[in-house]
Amino acid sequence: MRSAAEFAVYAALPVEYRQLVDVVDRFPHGVQARRIARMAFPGMWEIDEADIDTGVVGTLRDRLAHLASAGFVAIERSSEYGDIYRPVNSPLDMATWTVEQGREYYAVRHAERCGADQLPAAAYSMVLGAWRTTLIEDAHAGDGLNRISDGEMFAANVAAFRIMRGFLTAADRSPEAWQRLAHTLADPERPAAGRRTVADLLGEHYAEWAADCASAVRYYAGLTGPAEHDMAWFIAVKSCFGAVSGNWFGMPGWAGVVEAFAGRADPALPDTVRNALLTAPDGLDPAELDRYVRAGIGTL
Repeated sequence: MRSAAEFAVYAALPVEYRQLVDVVDRFPHGVQARRIARMAFPGMWEIDEADIDTGVVGTLRDRLAHLASAGFVAIERSSEYGDIYRPVNSPLDMATWTVEQGREYYAVRHAERCGADQLPAAAYSMVLGAWRTTLIEDAHAGDGLNRISDGEMFAANVAAFRIMRGFLTAADRSPEAWQRLAHTLADPERPAAGRRTVADLLGEHYAEWAADCASAVRYYAGLTGPAEHDMAWFIAVKSCFGAVSGNWFGMPGWAGVVEAFAGRADPALPDTVRNALLTAPDGLDPAELDRYVRAGIGTL
């Protein structure tokens, strides 16, 4: 619900800006950004999104950014959602939540689907923000660089999840710990999928992605700055954000996914492969994982 002051600012905006406020609450990078640009610019639905150049995307970003100077929206820099535009003091500003709010919201909205343990859900929410729903999609997508196979993406996602889960388990929210996390994630030589490193997977997008990744981690670190925002608070609240699935590796439904896949696999999966899928799919050859993804095992 907008306050009187916020509504006054909104009412004073040109029609096209009010439309943006009404329909655009996130503005991701790359391929996704072009899709939103296609929707936001009049007549652009008739243009193939591949023909929408970065200038158009940049123009829309600039137009949205001007709303902040008008006092209507708050901008939160985050790789998870791109640049977020939302009403000031939005109830979806996680920085304002208490640990009790996070636990209650998760129990009602996510626990049945993602399990009662909020730590893996929080880890995957971080994976989405710093890795999966960033410029990595442009490197992966068929209408992007198309340089990452589905099997490589599978392995890289699991590897990122392990890093995030380990970080949350350690429960160290010191600035130095957050800096180490950012360095580990963005290390260009970090093996991410088989023999391919992070820099190799991202290619020309590496530098921009690394900057976005660092920005996302700084945002998370800033959230844990207040004394009452310990790691238990962060896990309780962060697990409420991001479209996390209970059927991904490390989540409660993963064992069922593997068993169902093994039950219909032809030829039958060797026990060693089944066990690897259950415990360490990123240790398998990405080309092998690619076959399993195409056969329907599913992945992040």
